[in-house]
Amino acid sequence: MEKRVELNKEVIEERKKTKGLLEAIKEAIKEANPEFKFAGVAVYKLGSEHAVAVFLDEEENPITDMLIDIKHEVAVKDPKEFYVKIKPEPQGMLHYELKEVDEKGEVHNYEGKAILLSPWISYEEIFK
Repeated sequence: MEKRVELNKEVIEERKKTKGLLEAIKEAIKEANPEFKFAGVAVYKLGSEHAVAVFLDEEENPITDMLIDIKHEVAVKDPKEFYVKIKPEPQGMLHYELKEVDEKGEVHNYEGKAILLSPWISYEEIFK
C-alpha cells in the first residue's frame, strides 16, 4: 500500500479554479484510490494548507482518515503519518490540531480553525 500519493497538480488546480476546493478534494480521494469500501466521506478544511477526509461506514462511524496537503498536492493515506483532532468551540466554531510526519521523518504541528466542507459525500459520488 502506498502511504503517500502524489496528486495530479494540473487536475487538482483546475478543479479548485472551476468547481471549488471540495471538488478538488473529491478528485484527490479518487486519485488516492483507497483500498477499502466505505459508504461516505466527511471533509474538513484545516487552515489554508490541509484537509482531512474521514471515511465513514453506513452508520456514519469513522473507518479511517486521509490527510490531503492542499499546498503540495499530496494525499497521505497512512494514518500513522499524521494525527488530527477536531473539537468544537463556543459559537459553533471548530478548532483543529494537526501533527504531520513528512517523508523525511520531520514532525510539523499546525492548529487553527477547521471548516466542515461536507458532512457526507457518498462513495458513488466520488467514483461516478
